[in-house]
Amino acid sequence: MPILACLTRNDGHTTSVERTGRHRWQFLPGWGLPRAPGVARTMRVARFVVPGSRLHSTASPWACTLPAPGSIIVGKRGFDMTAWVIAASVVVALTANGVARAQSTGATGLSRLPNPIVLVDSTGKVVARPLNETIMLVTISGGVAAPALIRPIYDPDGRTASALATWQAGGSVLFTSSDCTVGAHVYSSPHAGVRASTQVQTAAGIMLYVGAVGTATTVAIHSILYDTGCAPVIVQQNGLLPVLATVNLNTAYPPPLSFQ
Repeated sequence: MPILACLTRNDGHTTSVERTGRHRWQFLPGWGLPRAPGVARTMRVARFVVPGSRLHSTASPWACTLPAPGSIIVGKRGFDMTAWVIAASVVVALTANGVARAQSTGATGLSRLPNPIVLVDSTGKVVARPLNETIMLVTISGGVAAPALIRPIYDPDGRTASALATWQAGGSVLFTSSDCTVGAHVYSSPHAGVRASTQVQTAAGIMLYVGAVGTATTVAIHSILYDTGCAPVIVQQNGLLPVLATVNLNTAYPPPLSFQ
């Protein structure tokens, strides 16, 4: 008399099988897994199964129930299609389980993200978002994001002060006028996706000059503003963009600055 058993599948369903040899089983009609036409209904079940899987005897194929999900290890010899079908069931079950977990934890994961790092000034006001450790994106009038440089603050011994920074200077602005008052231009930026800008130390404070969006052009320049003052020149300079806005960083965002 054939031995009947219930074979637990990875997707949690139970299939009725009967043993036709020591380790060979066949699916009973109406209870087997889907199969391609002409593929044998028999399969070899390995001696060892993944914990949670089981073959348990039953007196009738109708006595198979729906136990907890499990997995089985299937031999391939002569039964590739049947094994492939079971493997597909495993993938579907695992994928569905993974998607469900992702959906259930997605919103929670987002809500647990730490607050973004921002640069604040000495008054506690948020100044900018860091692009890297020295380039900050300052939002000026009209929602324009302009890159501004910061540098460390040093103590009397030349050591870097902890958690403190200030605005960088040392740039230059080129003018079409001879007295550094009209037709300001800045050099194009080597950084992709950010505006051209420069910072110059003046008597009023460190000024941020922000360039317009577009491609660089060649301009007739008659003066250049440095930290040391205005210098008259006569030169055709390429790689320039017109200045769109000017911000006094020391008054708008007084240092010392720090990340939070």
